[in-house]
Amino acid sequence: MSAKKDTQSAKEQEKLKAIPLESFLKYANAFYLSIGMQAYDHKFGEQWKMVLLRWTFVAHMVNLNAVLVSELIYVFLAIGKGSNFLEATMNLSFIGFVIVGDLKIWYISRQKNRLTQVVHRLEQMHPESVAQQQPFNMEFHLRGYSRYSKFYFGMHLVLIWTYNLYWAVYYLVCDFWLGIRQFERMLPYYCWVPWDWSTGYSYYFMYISQNIGGQACLSGQLAADMLMCALVTLVVMHFIRLSAHIEGHVAGIAPYQRDLEFLQSTVAYHQRLIQLCQDINDIFGVSLLSNFVSSSFIICFVGFQMTIGSKIDNLVMLVLFLFCAMVQVFMIATHAQRLVDASEQIGQAVYNHDWFLADLRYRKMLILIVKRAQQPSRLKATRFLNVSLVTVTDLLQLSYKFFALLRTMYVN
Repeated sequence: MSAKKDTQSAKEQEKLKAIPLESFLKYANAFYLSIGMQAYDHKFGEQWKMVLLRWTFVAHMVNLNAVLVSELIYVFLAIGKGSNFLEATMNLSFIGFVIVGDLKIWYISRQKNRLTQVVHRLEQMHPESVAQQQPFNMEFHLRGYSRYSKFYFGMHLVLIWTYNLYWAVYYLVCDFWLGIRQFERMLPYYCWVPWDWSTGYSYYFMYISQNIGGQACLSGQLAADMLMCALVTLVVMHFIRLSAHIEGHVAGIAPYQRDLEFLQSTVAYHQRLIQLCQDINDIFGVSLLSNFVSSSFIICFVGFQMTIGSKIDNLVMLVLFLFCAMVQVFMIATHAQRLVDASEQIGQAVYNHDWFLADLRYRKMLILIVKRAQQPSRLKATRFLNVSLVTVTDLLQLSYKFFALLRTMYVN
């Protein structure tokens, strides 16, 4: 009977597989690979695949920036002539989105070496076996991160392809269903080029170019955000595990030297986590700042378009755009708040653990750990902004101020 139970438990253990670090990074890696980019060094395969990735990345960047320039020219001409003001303000929302995507791709590519070091350090700290991973509650953290990520990139994919395919579907309905042969050809985004793009194959070329550019921009945005949130999730997981490890320690039973070794390992672990947070801020600080600045302008311009009255189809797409901008802000702010809460928990764990019978020297050193833990680790948008859920309130206030200014300019 016992042999049968042992066999069953062995089979259950076989079903349980250790969760690799790549499980947290796979979504970000997939979107980066779709534009031919690797955010950090990892084994990919043969040399020809690396060459293919490099040329894919170059082609995407050339196309994306060509689309961006054509949109900027359209806005400058519209403002200079005093015409198409509504279309120009709508284009400004898209331009802000593209510029941020471009900036994120460029800046993360420059941080590749540093990002590789951060991932490598996390790999060294990552528990390998199922038994080692259980105290970290790793499956819970992975499941929570996956839910956030799937909702995040799912909403943005719905948004971008609603914009991209709207006029293609409109064309198919008018031509094949209603039999209307005379209708104005439109592109997903307003742009200016020095030729008539609405005739012949030029229209299809421009349409496909804008679709590819939009998806490339979206991939760069999503990948950077999800990669940062994945790294933050891993650091939060380690903070929570460290808190539980401290709280479960009973001091004073073993010799003082044993308690001192416990403190040394705990402080070293804590220092590694603090250093990881600093590196994450250095890598993603510019990306975070561009996120919040652009989201403020996007919410402003989209809100302005919604209040002046638009067609129902445009209104639906604007609501999607506004919702996605808010989802992006809330996802980043939520992960930032979890980091603050988890790092502050270290001080509480030191206070809660059984230290009453410990040596006086041990108890004095606890004060230093608590004092350091009272300075929580934070996500920082460079030096200008500490990110947390409070940041969302500040962002909405700033967006409303821009909206009121734009609305006043339009009415007057």
